[in-house]
Amino acid sequence: MKKIVIFIFSFYLLFADIVNKNNLDVLKSLDIDENFLFYKPLEKKYNEYYYRKKHYFLNVLENGFEFLPIIKKSILKSDIPKSLISVALAESYLTLNAKSNKKAIGLWQFMPQTAKIFGLRIDEYVDERRDAIKSTNAAIKYLKYLHDFFGKWYLAIMAYNAGEARIVEAVVRAKVDLLCKSLGKKCKYNKKIQTYRKIIRDYQREGRRKFAPLYKLYKKLSYVNIDLEDLLRFQKGLKRQYLPKETRDYILKVLALSFLLNNDEFIKYSNAYILNSGVTPELAKVYVPAGTSLYYVAKFLHISYKKLRENNLQLKYAFTPPYRYYIYIPYKKLAFFKSHFKAKGRFLYVYRVRKGDTLLKIAKMYGIKVRMIKDYNRLGKFLRVNQKLIIPLNERFVKYKVKPGDTLNKIALRFGVSYKKIKRINRLKNNIIVVGQILKIPQKL
Repeated sequence: MKKIVIFIFSFYLLFADIVNKNNLDVLKSLDIDENFLFYKPLEKKYNEYYYRKKHYFLNVLENGFEFLPIIKKSILKSDIPKSLISVALAESYLTLNAKSNKKAIGLWQFMPQTAKIFGLRIDEYVDERRDAIKSTNAAIKYLKYLHDFFGKWYLAIMAYNAGEARIVEAVVRAKVDLLCKSLGKKCKYNKKIQTYRKIIRDYQREGRRKFAPLYKLYKKLSYVNIDLEDLLRFQKGLKRQYLPKETRDYILKVLALSFLLNNDEFIKYSNAYILNSGVTPELAKVYVPAGTSLYYVAKFLHISYKKLRENNLQLKYAFTPPYRYYIYIPYKKLAFFKSHFKAKGRFLYVYRVRKGDTLLKIAKMYGIKVRMIKDYNRLGKFLRVNQKLIIPLNERFVKYKVKPGDTLNKIALRFGVSYKKIKRINRLKNNIIVVGQILKIPQKL
């Protein structure tokens, strides 16, 4: 009997730990009914994080101390709930170079198409999904868009994980089932319910092609009220639940992490206090010329190259792209950088080897020596098709779109270069060019 009493008392203490004003405020900010606290899996996940994985999450926060203030500042400046910092924590555990098997990358795990829609650049030289500041601003825009779409923050969070269409389907199904329940036995013969369910089945079979009718039904059923607990409720006998298992786990994970970050006992253990303190910038953004070497910058600033590289994971190489671009340097070095930095070094270009290429042929194409290509690349005995080479250049290129009346000679005179050089750089077999064709025009550095 004594053991049973002790067990009940211990269980009460664990449960009481998450029933507090801070956590109720989190639920309210995310449009979740406070009674949702009694949903047992959330309690279980929170206890797992606090009692079993506390030190792991403390290390996560410690490792992200440089850009945590950046995320906090960006979120506080926007009008999204501050607890959404837990979305980044849930997505990547605050790892800038995190990568999923679905090709999502970075702190906020953006897919390439979504990243570009919300202003992140991805090309041969950079991937701004690995930029803590830019990706956070893009994530805020995306979450705001999802909130405008669904009207509820918890739906926006789940759509961030599963996509808008999957959440629209879940909401429609839950609402139709609720309507059916209100009709009792009459539901089976109700033509309106039958029509609604056909729309759902058509979408499940044909996906994107049948999304328009589903979305129209979603708007039509806006008068039916459901909550998060309705969507998470398990339906016996159905393989396809309202939400995928991953998304059900995901929303609980975000909530549990939000509760964890609200726990003073957890926060006080480490430098995680920065989450609740003023924002002090650790990094400063500076623009540098094309092809600036990070090795050179690190040496100039007397800082670790490794650390500089870690703070600039948006760069795919140890140099900046063939266009004016930015890097992040320690904030305390900003004044020195502004007063003394002078661009130095060659312009660097990444060349992809084609069939029939040789080092001599590539060197002649760009007007440099073979030894220079060898010095910048760890080359084996042979070149491989699609192999990437770093080419140190004495000049850079601009892109030019051929207009009506253009000839190679006219273009060469306009840019002050030899038409033969334009022809060689663009691998033209003759002097014929066509309107709309894109040419690379060499420009002196």
